[in-house]
Amino acid sequence: MAKRFFYDTGEKKVGPVSGNELVRLRARGEIADDTWVRLESSSTWRPLSQINLREEEEEEANPSLWRLFMRHFSWRSLLLLAALLVVVIAVGVGLLVVAWPIVLVLVLGYMFFTLLSKS
Repeated sequence: MAKRFFYDTGEKKVGPVSGNELVRLRARGEIADDTWVRLESSSTWRPLSQINLREEEEEEANPSLWRLFMRHFSWRSLLLLAALLVVVIAVGVGLLVVAWPIVLVLVLGYMFFTLLSKS
C-alpha cells in the first residue's frame, strides 16, 4: 500500500497526501526540506529531508503507464468508459446471435448468383 503523509505548513497541517504529491510540492517550491512531515500511520514528525522518498521520486521521473493514465482520467470517467464498453459488447453479441443466419443467407446467395452469372 502506498505511503500517505501529513505535512505542516506552519499555519495548518495538511493531508493525508501521497509521497508523489510531496515530491511534486517540493519541486514546485511549496514545501522545503525543512518542512515537518509525518507518516499517516505515525505520530512522529520529522523534517522532509529525513523522509526517504526515493521510490516516489523515481516514479515521478519515470511514471508507469498506469500512473500516466490515471493523471489524465478520473475514476468516474473510467467507470463510464467500462460501462459503455460492456454495453457495446452486449449489443454486438446480441446482434451477432440474431443476425448470423441472415448474414449466412446473404453470403450464400451472393456466392450462388456469382457462380450462376459465370456459367
